[in-house]
Amino acid sequence: MNINTKKLTLQYCILQGAYWASFCIIYSFATVFLLDRGFHNSQIGVIIAAGNILGVIFQPVFASVVDRSKTVTLHKLTAILAVVMVVLLLLLYGLPNQFLAVAVIFLLTDTLLQVIQPLINSVSVYYVNRGVNVDFGAARGIGSLSYALASYLLGGLVENYGCSMILFAGILMVLVICITVFSMPIIKDAVFSEKEQEMKSEINADRGQSVQEKESLLSFVGRYKYFMLTLVGVTLVFSFHNMNNSYMIQIITNVGGTSADLGRLLAIAAITEIPVMFLFSRIVKHVKSSVLLIISGIFFALKAFGYFAAGNIALMTVAAVMQMGSFALYIPASVYYVNEVMEERDKFKGQALMTGTNTLGGMIGSLLGGFLIDHAGVAVMNLAGLIMAVSGAVLIALFVSRQKPVI
Repeated sequence: MNINTKKLTLQYCILQGAYWASFCIIYSFATVFLLDRGFHNSQIGVIIAAGNILGVIFQPVFASVVDRSKTVTLHKLTAILAVVMVVLLLLLYGLPNQFLAVAVIFLLTDTLLQVIQPLINSVSVYYVNRGVNVDFGAARGIGSLSYALASYLLGGLVENYGCSMILFAGILMVLVICITVFSMPIIKDAVFSEKEQEMKSEINADRGQSVQEKESLLSFVGRYKYFMLTLVGVTLVFSFHNMNNSYMIQIITNVGGTSADLGRLLAIAAITEIPVMFLFSRIVKHVKSSVLLIISGIFFALKAFGYFAAGNIALMTVAAVMQMGSFALYIPASVYYVNEVMEERDKFKGQALMTGTNTLGGMIGSLLGGFLIDHAGVAVMNLAGLIMAVSGAVLIALFVSRQKPVI
C-alpha cells in the first residue's frame, strides 16, 4: 500500500491540533464554564475528578479493545468516541439550568476527552510500527499551537460573548477530530500481522505463559515494575499540573486578573511548547527518552515553585514559561519511552496507562484543589502543588531509567 507520508503527517498534525484545542476548550475552561452554571469550587473538583477516575478506568479498557479486536480499529473507535462527545456537547446547550443533568453530561464529556488522548497518541505509533514515518513531535507542536490559539481566542470570546462560546468551540474542534481520523488510511499489512503473531507466540512459548497469565494485571506489573513505580511519580507531577490548570482562573483572580488574562497566560504557556515539540525528533536522537522525562520532572517542580512564589500576573507569566521544559518535554518523551520499554503486545496498553496516570493526577488535583480553595485558600493550594511536583520529580528520577528498553 502506497502511503503519501507528507499528507499523512499533515493529517496527524490536524488531528493533534484539533484534540489539544478541544482539551483547552473543554478541560482548561471547565472551571469557567461550571462556575457560570452555578457550581462551587468543591463541586467542580468532584465533577472533574470523577471524569478523570472514569478516564483512568476506561482508557486501558478501550486500548485493550483495539489490541484484541479485528473489527474495531484504532481509527474507528476514536471517531465513534468523538461523535458521542459532539452529541454530549450539543445536549449541554439545552440544559442551562438543570444542575444534575449538566453535571452528568459534562462528566461524561470529560471522561471521553481523557479516553481519546492515548488513542490519538497511538495513531502515530500505529504508523511508525508499520514502517511509515510520522513525526510525533512536529504534530504535537501543532497541538501546542492550537492550544495556544484556542486559549487566547476563547478567553476574549468568553469575556465578550459569554460561556456559550465554550460549547460552540468544543463542538467545532471535536468534529474536526472525527472527520480527520476517518480520512486517515488503514494499513492492512498481512506480512506485518504474521510477524507480529509469530513474535507473540515465541514470547509466550519462552515464558511458558497461558493466555490468561499473559493478559493478567499482575503479569504486566511483573514485567514492568520500574515502569509502574515511575507512573507513581508521574501521577504526583500531574496532580500539581492539573490542579494548577483546573483552578488557574482562581489563581489569576487572586492576584487581580480576569478570564482574558487566563486566555493569555494559557496561550503563552502553550506557545513555549512549540519549539520543543517541533525539535523533539532531533533531541531524542541525542538524549534518551528516560533522561528527558527526568528533565521534565525537574521543570514541573520549578514551575510549581514559580506559581507558589508569584504575586502578580507578570511573575505568573515567568512561571508559565517553564512549560517548555515540563509539559512540552514530557508529552513526546513519554510516548517514545513507552514505545521503547514495552513489548509489542503491550504498547497500546502502555500508552493508555501512561496517559491514565495523567488522568489520575487530574482526579487528585481536582478534588484536592477545590477542597483547599474553599477551606484554606489559593496560597495553600499552591503549596500543596509544590510538594506534589517535587515528590513526583524525585520518584521519576529514581525509577524511570531502571526499566530497560525492549531489544
